[in-house]
Amino acid sequence: MDKQNKTNSRWFKSPWVLAWLLLVIIVLTVNIYMIIQSKSNFAGLVVDDFYDRGQDYEENIHIKLANNEKWNTRFYLDKVYHNKPAIIKFNIKDKQNKPLIMDKIKLYIYRPADAKQDFSVDMVPAEVSGTYQSTVTFTLKGEWDLLASIKINGTEVNYGRRLFVYD
Repeated sequence: MDKQNKTNSRWFKSPWVLAWLLLVIIVLTVNIYMIIQSKSNFAGLVVDDFYDRGQDYEENIHIKLANNEKWNTRFYLDKVYHNKPAIIKFNIKDKQNKPLIMDKIKLYIYRPADAKQDFSVDMVPAEVSGTYQSTVTFTLKGEWDLLASIKINGTEVNYGRRLFVYD
């Protein structure tokens, strides 16, 4: 009887059983971690017309690369907080550091994980020549994408930046 009890109670001490048990625990832990990460800061893109936008992707990349050689652009922002107005400034100048004359500039604000929160605002000239600004209040904390859409001589050009809104 002693022998039988020894063999029945030894199965959990086997290195093979412990290795498989450890592997299962590691896989479950990693999956839980990835699920939590994807829920808290998902950096995907939610767009209704993704197919139409994808069709123009290559053409837009070539235009952007050509325009990057012509202009210097920059977003200016301070630390942005949830439910507090933030001033977002965008500056664009040519290579000789002269401000550009634009037909129109609009700021699109996207919430990567929730398309219902997306909105846009017009940008108005700021005190500094070549700089445009908008005052925006973010209703949710977390990751946001900014896209400045500019029309220069009938050509639309887009410049983007990722933004984190703090609590």
